[in-house]
Formats: sequence, structure tokens, C-alpha cells
Amino acid sequence: MAKIDLKPVSGLPISYENDQIVTKDMSFKEKKVVTIDTIRPQLLNKELDCPDIFYIKYKMLDQNDIYREKGVRINVYTMKPNLAGIEFVKTKVTRSRNYTRIIEILYGGAIVLLQRYRTPKDNKIYKLVAKKGQKIIVPSGYDLVIVNTRQNSTLIFAEFSCTKAISRVVLDDNSGMAYYVIRKNAKQEVVRNPNYKIVNEPDKIDMEKLIQSLGMTPKTPVIKQIIRKYERFDWLFKENTVSF
Repeated sequence: MAKIDLKPVSGLPISYENDQIVTKDMSFKEKKVVTIDTIRPQLLNKELDCPDIFYIKYKMLDQNDIYREKGVRINVYTMKPNLAGIEFVKTKVTRSRNYTRIIEILYGGAIVLLQRYRTPKDNKIYKLVAKKGQKIIVPSGYDLVIVNTRQNSTLIFAEFSCTKAISRVVLDDNSGMAYYVIRKNAKQEVVRNPNYKIVNEPDKIDMEKLIQSLGMTPKTPVIKQIIRKYERFDWLFKENTVSF
């Protein structure tokens, strides 16, 4: 694959080359490879043995501690296109209990599932079709999965949060989210996880309207907005500030 310059969309001096993120004047704390054995508890078919690698996470990107000093954590993920049986490759389910997260699609396209499941009568599921440059707000307490539904394109996205936020892997015992995104008869479908006996249908949400209400603009890279208009992002650094 040819080199992909990610700076125009991300605002960060990074690119994608030879199946990895290349940083210029930046560093990251850890490169974590998430394998099928790691994600197996959340798969529709747990007997699969491929693909071996689902995605790679580059943790805590920084540039001379500029972002750490601002209290901002940046993680970047890469996910090559593939199928795990009939299921599209995806991230593990994560949840930040107290702080909002921002996802920004840097390359490719994805299905983003957001879920807050308290009881069979009190649950919300949102499904978003996301493309390059799009920003997604993930409120505290919501579970998040990102699925690469493009068969010929690597998915690259960034995750922004405050450094006090802790995103934990959740829902292993439930085999993941309430819905799976699959390919069936050459078409994309969303099917229910049988471990959820009663659950609402996935809903839509006007994400662009939400980000604008939070003082963000849809086209400027997230990190540029945070640095230039830091005071507008107090909701990112305070607990439980955003809800749908």
C-alpha cells in the first residue's frame, strides 16, 4: 500500500506506511496488537482461528508532552479489512465510566455502535455509519464498538479523551454488544446477539448536530480544535457532562 498522509485529516504529523503508523516528531507509549484470541469472547463464532490480527492500537501519542500537559490522551487504531467468519472485524467493547470520548475517522469507513444497557426496559443502542473526517461523541457510560465494513480499505481512527479517563474492556460475559455487524448474501446486516433476550432496535442520532452544540466544527481536526479553543472543551475534562 502506498504511503497515506494522515496529517490533513488528523492535524497530527503521522502517516500510514507498510501497514503501520509512522510518526514524525511524535512518540507513542505502546503499540498493542489485538489478536483473535484476545477478542474471541466477543465474537459471534468463537470457534474461528482467523484472522490472527484484528487491529493495532498505538497508545498515548504525544509531541514533546504538549498534549499530556493539556490533559489530553490520544490513541490511534488501525484495522485492516477482513471477515471473522460472517462477522466484520471490529474492536473489543470499551466503556469510559465517567468521561466523554471523541472518535475521529482518519481513513476508510466504519459502522460505530454505541450502547447503554441497564435493563431490558432501559437500554439504548445507536448505529452510525462513519466516513473519513467524521467525529463521533461517546458519552460516559456508553459501550463502544467500531467495525471496519469496507472490504478493500484499512480503517484508521483516533480516540481522544482526558488523561483521567479510564476506558475498560467490558461485556466479555455477554459475548459483546447487543448487535453484531455481519456480511450475508453479499450484503451488510446487523443481527441481534442471542445473549440479549430483550433489547431495543438500533436507533439513529444526528451526530453533527451534537458536535456543533458542544462547540466543535465538523471539518477541522479534533486536536487542532482542542488546542486552539481549549476553553470550549471543558466538557471533555469534567465527569458525566454529555448525554444523548
